[in-house]
Amino acid sequence: MRVWVAVLAATAKCHSLGIVESDHGLRTLDTPLLDALELWGMYAASAYQRFEDWSQCEACQKPSICNTDVNATWSTLVPAFSRGYVGIHHTTRQIVVVFRGSTHIMDALTNSQIMQVAWPSNNTNQTRVHAGFVAAYMAAQPHVLEALHRIDTDKRLAAYSLHFIGHSLGAAQATLAYIDWRLSQPHTQRNSRLVTFGAPRIGNPQFARMLDSLSNHTPTIEQENVLRVVHECDIVTHLPRSMLLLGEYVHGGHEIWARDIDADRKAQDLIVCQHTQEDPDCSASINMLRWTIADHFVYPGMQLGIPRY
Repeated sequence: MRVWVAVLAATAKCHSLGIVESDHGLRTLDTPLLDALELWGMYAASAYQRFEDWSQCEACQKPSICNTDVNATWSTLVPAFSRGYVGIHHTTRQIVVVFRGSTHIMDALTNSQIMQVAWPSNNTNQTRVHAGFVAAYMAAQPHVLEALHRIDTDKRLAAYSLHFIGHSLGAAQATLAYIDWRLSQPHTQRNSRLVTFGAPRIGNPQFARMLDSLSNHTPTIEQENVLRVVHECDIVTHLPRSMLLLGEYVHGGHEIWARDIDADRKAQDLIVCQHTQEDPDCSASINMLRWTIADHFVYPGMQLGIPRY
């Protein structure tokens, strides 16, 4: 069951939504979710800035997110390089935990550590994860958990939803943070969601199944809480490849595939994929000769170019 929805990225002009019924029937994608994807994409893009002072962050001044209160930030070098922030948006009643993607030689070192390690350490389901991604998240973990513990003690924020967001390497870290938080808070009443853009494969099939077990598997995508957004031929989403000595890699989460409908990548169709680990009719259908890094830096709410600073 699949739905095609015309949606514009942040730099494009507004058009009406066009919905075309597929051979499998129709599932509508509500405009609020489209707006939310763009909002979360803006948060992911803002993590590429120096956000210690939100008012000085150019990408943070978009009207949808400029009133976000930064609750915590981190920038680590050991045991790995990680950068991100925890923000609170009172108008939308959202708490966001945002991880920055790759821009730095230290990130390249993290990405290259593709051997798998057991994670979480106390899990008995043989889940194994990319060693570099685990190292990066573990560097951020104390900062993230301390900030979330502080937020949990504030009764004024009890009804706020919690969103883990990231692009690229940041998407991998956001996934680990989401799982870590869910496993440590099995009885929480707080609504939570994982939204990733351009995520690489993170772990083995057992890990993907563990992530899927935390999904609420609702009949409508608007209520789904584990979303993985992939842009057309983004090469990063096809990596790492499974290798005999290095381990098997597979995606988890519910894929939303953004396909270009114009040459400059400003307008996209969003395809709601089957809720399988990797729907063979979505991004997994792309021939490897078409994979490109250019698609990695354009997502709803994001028009990054190759980020540098």
